Amino acid sequence: MIIRTFHPVGQGAFYSERHNDFNIVYDCGTAWNNRGKKAIDKTIKQSFSEDEEIDILFISHFDYDHVSKIKVLKDHVKSIKKVVMPLLHEEDKILLSNIYRVLNFNIFTLINKPQEFFDSNTQIITVKSTNNNQKPIESNSNNIDELSDKESIESSTILKKTFTIDSEAYEWIFIPYNYEYKKRKDELEKLLKAKGFDVDKLKKDTNYTLDEITNDVGISIKKGGKLFKQIYEEVSGNINQNSMLLYSGLNCKNTNCKSIFPPYLRLSVLYHFIHHKVTTERQRVSCIYTGDTDLNIVKIKSIFKDYWSSVGTIQIPHHGALKSFNKDTLEDKGYLCPMSVGEKNSYGHPSSKVLGDILGQACYPMVITENLASTYVETIEYVPIIDKDETT
Repeated sequence: MIIRTFHPVGQGAFYSERHNDFNIVYDCGTAWNNRGKKAIDKTIKQSFSEDEEIDILFISHFDYDHVSKIKVLKDHVKSIKKVVMPLLHEEDKILLSNIYRVLNFNIFTLINKPQEFFDSNTQIITVKSTNNNQKPIESNSNNIDELSDKESIESSTILKKTFTIDSEAYEWIFIPYNYEYKKRKDELEKLLKAKGFDVDKLKKDTNYTLDEITNDVGISIKKGGKLFKQIYEEVSGNINQNSMLLYSGLNCKNTNCKSIFPPYLRLSVLYHFIHHKVTTERQRVSCIYTGDTDLNIVKIKSIFKDYWSSVGTIQIPHHGALKSFNKDTLEDKGYLCPMSVGEKNSYGHPSSKVLGDILGQACYPMVITENLASTYVETIEYVPIIDKDETT
């Protein structure tokens, strides 16, 4: 059985999959205003036991609400074996570190010294960025168990793992896709310059501290931090120019998914403590995690074209923000569309138009908040055919 969970951390992101005893996590964070809420930490700790291992932690990007609780997860579980994260250039590391230092977001070590942040037994694998926003994936593949010598991989590298359900072997793949938004970086630098900051120092000087920023702008330390916060919120989702998607699903390229599972899969959904069962011969059990991807720029239907027939779940990016959504992504209809949203967030997420567009495409919006009752779970079971009529 496969169990896919969208955990209730509010304005953040924390998603996991269990494939028998193989665990993957995509992002682990929550908003800055949730930093002191013990309930969020407990939610994360209740998701895995202390003697469990995370086989792969995928990090979409380094915005606070996507990474702020990784330390809680790391300190709670037995170990994190592998971390797959976007490759950052040195200037990008310094820029992000300086911005987050002023905002008092303590993720400097994660960005600059990930090996030190985790430990020597955790393998860090960086994913190179790509500027391709719609060309279908053409990539080499690697068995996950044979990645021990890899420090970096190309975007869209196919990571394979063989599992069994009820004695039936099948191949599941994970495809990290790291798109670099160069335009975002230009917009951020332009805004910083307009506010009086020395962008060259922000990109090159690791000692460009809050005091120095205050002297440059000529305002108080308190207002210096406030000014940075205004910029951060104004370009929310754009501070980090990378956002790594992840396809997690059947290896169906150039193959009918039904040939991989000659019988069928039953997808069960638990949402607001209401349980539904969905059976399908289309085998739409694969998921695309999108982080804060802009679906108007990154054409995921084209990128994952060869695997699209198996996709049934699409995480709506950026907490349901209007400017990151494109309803054409859902034109095939019938998609399950979870999104993580803070109950009292100040951004107006999720957009009412996004919710309307999802429903208008005959798809199903699932809003996951801090409320435990909003936990969204999918379970995927192998069901042998006894009577052909049972598959309809």
